[in-house]
Amino acid sequence: MPEPLRPMSTGELLDRTFALYKRNFMLFVTIATPAPAIYLVFQLISSLGTSRNSSLNAATGVGASAGSSVFSPAAITGFVIGAVLGVIIYMLGLAITHAATIRAVSAVHLGRPTSARETYSSLKGRYGRILGVFLSVAIRVFGGGILLYMAAILVAVGAVAAASTLGGIGTVIGSIVAVAAVIGGIILAISLFVRYALAIQACVVEDVPVKQALKRSVFLAKGDRNRILTVYTLFVVLQLVVSLTLGFGIGALAAPFHSVPLTSALGALAGFIAGVLTSPLATVAMSLVYYDQRVRKEAFDLQLMMAALDGPPASAAAVSTT
Repeated sequence: MPEPLRPMSTGELLDRTFALYKRNFMLFVTIATPAPAIYLVFQLISSLGTSRNSSLNAATGVGASAGSSVFSPAAITGFVIGAVLGVIIYMLGLAITHAATIRAVSAVHLGRPTSARETYSSLKGRYGRILGVFLSVAIRVFGGGILLYMAAILVAVGAVAAASTLGGIGTVIGSIVAVAAVIGGIILAISLFVRYALAIQACVVEDVPVKQALKRSVFLAKGDRNRILTVYTLFVVLQLVVSLTLGFGIGALAAPFHSVPLTSALGALAGFIAGVLTSPLATVAMSLVYYDQRVRKEAFDLQLMMAALDGPPASAAAVSTT
């Protein structure tokens, strides 16, 4: 039976999130698997490559030389580039699994049978838009914070330079301003994230382009950003707790073997399990927040709108403008 759509309190929204996740556990876990699985393979390959290089250096007796050490500039640069590429691949994959989970939430909410394959298939032709929304949000969120961090660095450098003329007071003032800029960068990043937290939901459900999806998120989130931040933070903390618990347990199991590659591989496996089990929860919750905000602000029959998800894009666009 489809659940009636009505305004929900934060407690009701959280209860509904866990209920949907529990009843459709295998569906959500299957949808959430591809991105963490790709990242896991990437981590294992990187770990294997590092292990082989270390073994080769030890066997040839050149491990201590600057050019061949795992701590050489070339090795560190390679590690950083590999890590950045891995994170980018993971985040792009996460955007797609996020969108597929949004599709699944709509289906199970209406009591329609669906599968992971069907949710991914329903996104055909929309991957560009989804990635466009994801990248647009990431650029806004991280870009704003980085600008303030750069300002903080400049202020700190200026404070050091001014210390010779202004004395200790110049350093103190510069340090205070730099710390304030860093804190401001964090606050700005969080604020921008909350503004655009519903953008992918708008893109997937309403089938609107990137710019319109961002505007829809700003409109829907306005006036209720504290609740959005609270809900999202709860599930991020839950994911961290699960990750740390699994990581500690697996680390304890690997400790007797005194093997860095084994510990690294098992740690990557723990991260994969934690991601697969917990990442759908935040997406389910934010999808319910999206529907709840539309109920509160637009007062039209969202049941019909969600039922038309598989219909022609024109009908969905028409609904979104009412």
